[in-house]
Amino acid sequence: MPLDSAAKLEYPLHWAVFMDEQKDLKELLANKQTLEIDKIDPRGRTAVMLAVTIRHFDCARLLLEAGADASIPNKQMWSLSNEAAALKNEDFLFEVIHHRDYQRATRGARTMKNILERLNDVPDFFCEMNWDFSSWVPFLTQICPSDCYNVYKKGSSVRIDTTLASFDDETHWVRVNQSFVFRLNAEGFAEFVTIDHDEKVADVQALRDDHSFEYFNPIEGDMAFRMNNPISTSYIDVDNIGFERTSRGFLSWFTSPESTESVQGYECKVLSASNVHLVTKRRMDHLSANRRAELENNGKSIDTKAMAGLKKFISHTKTDENTKRNLLEEGLSAEQYFYPQYEFEPKSDIGSAREVERKSTGFKATLWMADDYPLNLNDQIVPIVELMAVNSSHFARLHKFIRLQLPAGFPIKIEIPLFHIVSARVAFQNVNVAGKYVTPLEGNNVFIEDAAFQIPAGYSDDRGGGNYGITWADDEERRGRGAVAVAAQSNSEELSLQLAIEQSLREASGVNSVSAPTTSSVPNEDQQLAELLQFTEAQPPSDTEFFRAIRDSQVEADRHLREQEQFELELKKVLELSKTEQ
Repeated sequence: MPLDSAAKLEYPLHWAVFMDEQKDLKELLANKQTLEIDKIDPRGRTAVMLAVTIRHFDCARLLLEAGADASIPNKQMWSLSNEAAALKNEDFLFEVIHHRDYQRATRGARTMKNILERLNDVPDFFCEMNWDFSSWVPFLTQICPSDCYNVYKKGSSVRIDTTLASFDDETHWVRVNQSFVFRLNAEGFAEFVTIDHDEKVADVQALRDDHSFEYFNPIEGDMAFRMNNPISTSYIDVDNIGFERTSRGFLSWFTSPESTESVQGYECKVLSASNVHLVTKRRMDHLSANRRAELENNGKSIDTKAMAGLKKFISHTKTDENTKRNLLEEGLSAEQYFYPQYEFEPKSDIGSAREVERKSTGFKATLWMADDYPLNLNDQIVPIVELMAVNSSHFARLHKFIRLQLPAGFPIKIEIPLFHIVSARVAFQNVNVAGKYVTPLEGNNVFIEDAAFQIPAGYSDDRGGGNYGITWADDEERRGRGAVAVAAQSNSEELSLQLAIEQSLREASGVNSVSAPTTSSVPNEDQQLAELLQFTEAQPPSDTEFFRAIRDSQVEADRHLREQEQFELELKKVLELSKTEQ
């Protein structure tokens, strides 16, 4: 095939896709070892993403069959399955999900095996990871869960003890006394064991990378559900992140202006990570007008005046991702598409029109960095967090954050956003202390008993297979919830805010409250909604009550800030006056 342009030479697969030249694409893929099949073009798309975007489905199938990665998002962070769902082609969406799940599980099994093999070469250790969750919403911090994860590592085996079975959004968590064990089995495959100490049951999964493609057929009926519900994606935007030392305030007049703090006896630099945004996007342009109206009415049914007011504190915007013009239909050439300096006009792109609702909340993540600590972040902690990320959404968020280019040192404490109204503070502590299975040795060495990684006697051993607990990170669909739970997802955050506001107002006014979520039991979505609506119908909170609570909180914060600034100003004047008198 003659390559007669710079764009063809640079992006041969993309060019064949753009021109829908399936014969040329087959020839290129026959020699794919000389090509980068997942290369990103100047518009932020892989070749398979480009094929899906412009509806060249046969080209997309050729690429997927050749091993193109179905998990790489475009620059707007929409996954291939998101874009496929937006095209309203249920059969093709099935193919995308099938390839994605096969790739995810196969790659995940190999990755977990590699992690465990690498851990065999680093020192054994025990530590605790303490998680404290908090929120800026009144009352919600009081009901947020916390947990301490006990982490044991010996050779290529890892055990994590926890009582927080799941915490996937602001008000839904489950308490179970359980352990997760990651180890290599006799065949050399990674093995994931979930031990429920309350029920005395162990679920054992061998994570194999040799299952057939047919083994990963998507769930029946799942495609229709995706086609009839909003498309969403959520991520932490750290493109413009910056780390800076925090100030010591008025103490900077006497000592160094850069903040330090003693944590567990270690002197730590305190750094703020600015320009961190938690972003959630939602699209409904693939839905019928009737379905969109139905979803909108469902959302309004849980809105009170207080809820509507609080929503103003979280940014909801229509973004420049919205498009009304398909440039391909207007004659956009391949040369124009692949030329980076050719700018698309506002509200235009290739592919179907998009209408995007973007919700963004800015955070300042905080790090407490110690120069010397008995653990190594990259060799010991990052692999553990990566292992836990396969079945925990908050570990997945932590994993993405600590993989950034962090400042030098070990982050003894990390505070990061998890959801739009919930943050987590993670602290490492009690490294190699004596305890069950753990015997400290000289120096920083430790002996950990093999029994820590075995199923206790008397527990039933369930080796039924499946993917219990495994949710390979890809997009928001990775959580693996059932259709009923996913259906409620679009309103879950609004309901969480609503419950928190109503409960805080009841607490303030002394009104008998409905049962609030506890760390041991959480009512289901329908039960929460029924209780909430029953209360608000009988005694709806007024705008005055709500805004008084928000206003008083803001006034108190502003007063404290002004007092501190005034104190620093007066102190500065005193110091300047003392210099002149000398």
